[in-house]
Amino acid sequence: MIYTFFNLMLILVIGIFAGIIGSITGLGGGTIISPILTIFLNYPLYFTIGISLLSTISTSLSSSLTYIKKKIANDNIAISLLTATTFGAIFGFLLNNYLYTHNLFLIVYIIFGVVLLLSSIFLIIKNLRKKYYPSKPDESTYFFNLFGKYEENGKIIYYNGVRWVYGWVVMLFAGFVSGLLGIGSGILKVLGMDLIMNLPIKVSTTTSNFMIGVTADTSSILYFKAGYIDFILLPFITLGILVGSRIGTRLLMRLKDNTIRFIFIIFISYLGARLLLVGLNINNILYSLLIAFLVSLISFILLKRVKFKEKEEEKVNFEKYIKEDDIFINKMYKFQKIAFIVLFILSIFAIIYYLLTENILLSYIYYFILISVPLIEVLMELKKYFSEKNILYVALSAIIIINLTIGMFILPFLIL
Repeated sequence: MIYTFFNLMLILVIGIFAGIIGSITGLGGGTIISPILTIFLNYPLYFTIGISLLSTISTSLSSSLTYIKKKIANDNIAISLLTATTFGAIFGFLLNNYLYTHNLFLIVYIIFGVVLLLSSIFLIIKNLRKKYYPSKPDESTYFFNLFGKYEENGKIIYYNGVRWVYGWVVMLFAGFVSGLLGIGSGILKVLGMDLIMNLPIKVSTTTSNFMIGVTADTSSILYFKAGYIDFILLPFITLGILVGSRIGTRLLMRLKDNTIRFIFIIFISYLGARLLLVGLNINNILYSLLIAFLVSLISFILLKRVKFKEKEEEKVNFEKYIKEDDIFINKMYKFQKIAFIVLFILSIFAIIYYLLTENILLSYIYYFILISVPLIEVLMELKKYFSEKNILYVALSAIIIINLTIGMFILPFLIL
C-alpha cells in the first residue's frame, strides 16, 4: 500500500478526532478509527483492526492520566471485571482469525455495523439519569468491596456497585467483541456498569477507559503475529490518539450537558449503517443515511420519553468500606505520566524517522513499549493488593495476568 505525506497527516488528524470521541464517550478510539479508515479511505477492515486495537491502549493511557489523578476510576471494579474481558478477548480474536482465513470476513463488517448502531442507541442511556442514587448493597457489593466515592463540583458522591455476576457476563461479551473487532467495546462496559451494576456514569466511563487498555493488550500480539498491524500507520494513529484523548478528558470534566454526544450519535449511526451495508454487499450511501437517521431518531425519542425513576438514597456507611491508597494512586499516576511522555516522544521520532528513511524500526520499538504499559499497570495493582494482604484481589489480579500471558505469549506461538 502506497502512502503519501498527505495521507499520513490525514491519519494523524483522524487519530486526534478518534481520541476525543473515544475518551468523552468511553467507547475507545478504535470504535471510530476502523470505520473511518474503511469507509472514507478504502482500507480493508481486516487491515485496520490491528491498528485500531492498539489505539485503544493509547486512549486508555491518555484518558487514565486525568481519571487516576481525580480518583474517579475504581480499581476494585476494574480488576474484578477484567477477569472477564481479558478472557473474552482471546476468543474474539480466534473467531476473527477463523472468519478471515475462511473468506467469511464480510460477517465481521455486519457484526461491526450492528455494534455501532446499537452503540448509538445505548449511548443515549448516558444522558437519561439526572441524579445518581446508590442501590441497596447486595452480597457481591460486600464480597468484592464495590464501594467508592469521588468529588464533583465540591460535593462528595458516594456510590456502590451491585449485581456483579450479571456485570461480569456483560464484560465477558465486551471482551469477546473487543478481540473480534479490535475495539475497546467501551459502550458495552459502560452499559454493564451503568445500567446493571448501577454505578455513576463518570465512574463507568473512567473505569471503562482504564479497562479497555488491558483488554486490548490480551490480543495485541495475536494480531501482530497474524500480520494485522500496519507499522507505518501505527505512530501516526497513536500520536493522534494520545493528543485527542487528553483533549477529550478535559472536555468530559467540563461538560454540563450532552449536546456534543448527540453529534457523535448521528456520526456513529452513519458509520454503523455503512459497515452493515458493505457486509451485505449493498453500497448505497442513501440507504446508509436513512438507517442512520432512523437509529438517531430512535435515540432522541428514548431521550425524551424514557426517564429513570427517582428514589430515596440508601443509608449506607460508605466510609467504613472505602479504602483510598493515595501513595499507590500517586505511583500509578507518575508511571502513566512517564509512559505517556515516552510514547509521545517516541511516536514523534518514529514518524520523523519513517518520513526521512521509510524505515519502520522505531515503530516496532514503539509497539512493544506500548503493549507493555497495560501489563505493568496490572502488575502494579497486584503488588498493591499483596501489600494490603487482600487475598481475593491478589487472586483476581493473578487471573488477569494468566489471561494476558495466554493471549500475549502462548497462543501466538501455538496457533499462528
